[in-house]
Amino acid sequence: MTKNCLEYCTYVVREEEADAYRNAGIDDMLVIPKDATLECGGKVHSFMSTLYWIIENTPEDVIFVADDDIKRFCYRLDNYTAITAENYPDWKERTCDEILRIGQLLYDLNLGLAFDNPQMALYVYDKEFCFKGMPGHVRWINKKALKARYDLKDPAISDVDMMLQELLMNRVVLLPKYFHSYGIQASNEGGTTIDSRKNYEYRCAMKNKWGKYYEFDFRKNTAKINVKR
Repeated sequence: MTKNCLEYCTYVVREEEADAYRNAGIDDMLVIPKDATLECGGKVHSFMSTLYWIIENTPEDVIFVADDDIKRFCYRLDNYTAITAENYPDWKERTCDEILRIGQLLYDLNLGLAFDNPQMALYVYDKEFCFKGMPGHVRWINKKALKARYDLKDPAISDVDMMLQELLMNRVVLLPKYFHSYGIQASNEGGTTIDSRKNYEYRCAMKNKWGKYYEFDFRKNTAKINVKR
């Protein structure tokens, strides 16, 4: 679905899945070798290890990484406007321009990480950009400024942990509130599995690592980032 929203993109696929993607008409691919490892020695086996593999194995200074199930991109200001052919004749170009603009901001500010937010309600919009929040379906990485690191022995490793690492060391991340993606909502955030036991262990690991800066309400299945400026 994501491919249909953009002027161009590269699919990141595992070696054993590459032929299936080619048969489906996907030609521009970055293929992860079967026994791929990260620079730290960890195997590529999960969402976060795949993200760090992409960071380590792409030539660009700034990259945009999106989930493969995005239905559309949207503007959210006083009103909610989908960036589609019905609303904009140049909708794909417009989408890519917004993505490039945010990437340029990240580079100019010498920050390491930007991402959208999974919360798509209108009432969430109160400013164009925020400096913290829960990662959603897309993220921008400025490799030269990124200070978050992958630790294969850390049970808290996730995109939320990545964001908190950046807040700790770079002080600010970029979260555009006016522009976001609309994809399939997962039942939990942070790139963790849906398995309840593993999910619980991940939350405990996050709490042990980040203490008062991370809270999770198990009843509502919602997390809170307690970082103030």
